Amino acid sequence: MFKFSFQVEPEDESPSTTSKDEEAKPESSTEESKSTVKGDSDVYPCEELDFESSQSNKTAVNPDVTSTFTPGAELAIDYLNHLALLDETFTDDIVTAETDHSDLIPNRYEGGLKVWECTYDLGEFLAVCEERRAEFGGKKVLDLGCGAGLLGIEALLLGASCVHFQDYNKDVLTKLTMVNYDLNCRSSTESDESKDQKSTPVEVKFFSGDWGSFTEKYDKTYDLILTSETIYSTQNYAKLLQLFDRKLEPSGVVYPFLNSSTYLAAKTYYFGVGGGVRLFEQAINTDGRFRPEVVWKCESGVKREIVRITRKL
Repeated sequence: MFKFSFQVEPEDESPSTTSKDEEAKPESSTEESKSTVKGDSDVYPCEELDFESSQSNKTAVNPDVTSTFTPGAELAIDYLNHLALLDETFTDDIVTAETDHSDLIPNRYEGGLKVWECTYDLGEFLAVCEERRAEFGGKKVLDLGCGAGLLGIEALLLGASCVHFQDYNKDVLTKLTMVNYDLNCRSSTESDESKDQKSTPVEVKFFSGDWGSFTEKYDKTYDLILTSETIYSTQNYAKLLQLFDRKLEPSGVVYPFLNSSTYLAAKTYYFGVGGGVRLFEQAINTDGRFRPEVVWKCESGVKREIVRITRKL
């Protein structure tokens, strides 16, 4: 049985939300499991982070502190593991979460330093099928709630022309996501470009902060949005759907897609708090702008699913 913990903030007048992965103790009451969210004014605003300045003082990564993400036989990705991050200096929000062994402090730390189960599910799903691998060629991709950035890195390795990485905390992006991108993509991209002056530059950007702020502040749209373990809080469903609407390319524009797509991987049900795929499907159907299709399921252990979300024609 999986067990996760989180930080519950003092109760205020705002509605409650849930933890990142509250597969938490089923024996706990729902009331004990709930966290509260502060108003939107208290969330971190979106900010674009500069890779060069953030990584200018970084030293080479010791290969002994990397792990391997293997979504397919021909697509292995190295990433910094948790032990390699212990010597880093983090903001107080992340230090508090780590000290309390918490997976989430609402509006402060959203679990970005862990690689969650559904990331592996979605990475393998996209890589093992040649047709799905081909979807990435020349496409603009958003890795939403990216954490370690493994899905966005996979998109780059599969030929995407643009990948933007978004996560809530700056430290997650500068100390984890950017390092993993550098490990897997940057040196090889530079080498390829030096050999072939005609190669098209790949656009890579990093954004921290709240989804609502990200949606309003930046106009970039994408052919594919990849997101994993981001529907644990029902409070954010409307914000997430609005982001999909504003950030996905219009229907039928991008060949070879019939529609631009979002691939969302999540647990069927987040025990103790009530979030999960079924509730998000209900939110999608009530909203009316998108059509959800379950394209993969894991029925053993903790039930998990992958949902392909497209605009309604």
